[in-house]
Amino acid sequence: MIPLRIGLAAVFLVVAVTLQTSVLPGIAVAGVTCDLVLIVVLALALSRGPEWGAITGFAGGLMLDVVPPADHTAGRWALALAIAGYVAGLIRRETSAGPVGPLGVALTVVLGTALSLLVYSATGSLLHDPSVDWGEFGVRLGLAAGYDVVGAIVVIPLVMWVMRRVVPARERQRVLP
Repeated sequence: MIPLRIGLAAVFLVVAVTLQTSVLPGIAVAGVTCDLVLIVVLALALSRGPEWGAITGFAGGLMLDVVPPADHTAGRWALALAIAGYVAGLIRRETSAGPVGPLGVALTVVLGTALSLLVYSATGSLLHDPSVDWGEFGVRLGLAAGYDVVGAIVVIPLVMWVMRRVVPARERQRVLP
């Protein structure tokens, strides 16, 4: 079951990176699009825990760092998404006695969006990236959080449902209520 789960996570990340770099830039508002890779990472973290969140966040972020049209220093998205995925997994661990409800998922997405944008912008400032503009950070964060919550309505239940199907029955009873 573990190789199947890893394979499914890889497929989800590759599809998310492909859609995010090819389709979603066409529907950007003020240069902000739905961060589909972040949403998939958060869904995997909510379904499997902080280790899965950190590892899939690093892998998904690294793909975003190297897939064209990447125009920044490699590793910035990997660090940002690894931290966001780890924190989302910690939220899942803290609420493992019960399911994470829709409000909990929405708040996790907003927190993940804020963390990833903050870390990405902070590393850009440290590396003197001229595209980092702290004056518009709040506007970009609001747009990104709104986009991500809308995208999460579709993506997170789908990813969690698929990942739940490949969990052995004894683990399903232990982890899921």
